[in-house]
Amino acid sequence: MIQPWDNFAKDLAAARGEGFVKEFCESLRDEQRAAETQAFINQRKIAAATHRIDHAFTDGIGECHMKVDVTAYWHWIARYGREIWNDPEFVRQYKRDNPEVCVKSHSRKIQVGYR
Repeated sequence: MIQPWDNFAKDLAAARGEGFVKEFCESLRDEQRAAETQAFINQRKIAAATHRIDHAFTDGIGECHMKVDVTAYWHWIARYGREIWNDPEFVRQYKRDNPEVCVKSHSRKIQVGYR
């Protein structure tokens, strides 16, 4: 079965030539690579700002364990669906592959140590 995009590509190749279609496809891939690169640059900026901020959590509110650039966040949702960020294995691998997203936080609760 021929998909509508196949027909579009064939029509475009007939009108403009095979070289044009190849260049068009390559330009789309270049745009995607540029968007991914920009997301990684933004993530590094967030990481640099995150390390300058004191992250603390209070009992019952939760701990901030990572900060992800919005472009990267939506990239992974578009690729794997909304539930990807609820998958502990994906989050663990994402933190492993992108250590700059990790946030070191501590409790604001006063803790007394006994010896």
